Amino acid sequence: MDSSQSVDESVDNEPLEEPRPLNYSFWVGALTIRGSALPRVLIDIVKFGMLAFLIVLVATVAKAKFDVVLAIPSSVLSAAGAVLGLLLVLRTNAGYDRWWEARKLWGGIVNQSRNLGIIASSYGPPNGEWRNQFIRWSAALPHVIRCSLREDRSLGEISRLVGRTNAKRVAEAKHMPTFVSSILAQMLSEGRREGMSRYAFLQAEQQRSMIIDYTGGCERIRNTPLARASAIQVRQFIFIFLTALPFALISEFDGPATFSVADLDFNHGIFLIPLFIMLLALPMLSLDRIGMELQNPFDTRRIDHLPLDAICHTIERNLMEVLQNDAVATEEGFVLETVRLDPEMAEIIAKGNARDTLIS
Repeated sequence: MDSSQSVDESVDNEPLEEPRPLNYSFWVGALTIRGSALPRVLIDIVKFGMLAFLIVLVATVAKAKFDVVLAIPSSVLSAAGAVLGLLLVLRTNAGYDRWWEARKLWGGIVNQSRNLGIIASSYGPPNGEWRNQFIRWSAALPHVIRCSLREDRSLGEISRLVGRTNAKRVAEAKHMPTFVSSILAQMLSEGRREGMSRYAFLQAEQQRSMIIDYTGGCERIRNTPLARASAIQVRQFIFIFLTALPFALISEFDGPATFSVADLDFNHGIFLIPLFIMLLALPMLSLDRIGMELQNPFDTRRIDHLPLDAICHTIERNLMEVLQNDAVATEEGFVLETVRLDPEMAEIIAKGNARDTLIS
């Protein structure tokens, strides 16, 4: 029997590797503080609890000293709570739509950047230097877009890809993505003169222009926040609702006195009403905060900002692999620099974020 045939048969008979189980944990997500809105609204929640405590205290004093009952029927706030919940959902959805649109735009940047590199490597002119430089500029463009959206001009990745001199030229440009895109357009024109086919040129030019279109979409999201009047109105409604709610809960927690302070009788409501207000303020303030945080998905100070660093480094690694497999570029002896990433970033790109897998 032929040895190669026996090897093939043994390979075919090997059991397939079982897929990894899908990790999910409700409790990890429920008890996780880092990455949630809780740390950013905790102080406001405590303030509403203190306000509720003062309201109950004043109501108790008014009833004991002046025989005035500061209470309202709880049914009055039922309709208001439903309307407020609807407004919060609409605000959160508006913020999430912006976040998701930004992610789709960056998905387009990923695809078009890869297409540029593949076209240059497969259909570009038989010039190793041209292919080397074009693919490197293509890998630099996503980094430039990321830095532009974050208003950051520390272009360390650009220096690694195209040199410090070119990185300085990019940093001095008024609009860095347009500057890099114009360099790619000039190189495409040069490649067309050196033998690049008309069809490949048109396809590459289309991919380049689409990246600029996606960049403009990201800038529209960044520069056009949600209507300020809507945010102010929602927060005013939250304040009125949470301030009025203790007056509605006074009658609900009415009961015999459990202790006395300064000739004033108090029951368990003096503690339970502020606690209830704080528990109700948590989802309301969190939803309002999430809607605000999602408005600018490019800012690293925001909750759940887009992982643009990992996305850009993934594009860079993919394009460097295309360049490394380009026979024309490698035959002419061009040295390919290794993409240097810190261990945490490399692990996120290679394996994904396991912590997020457990939660989402």
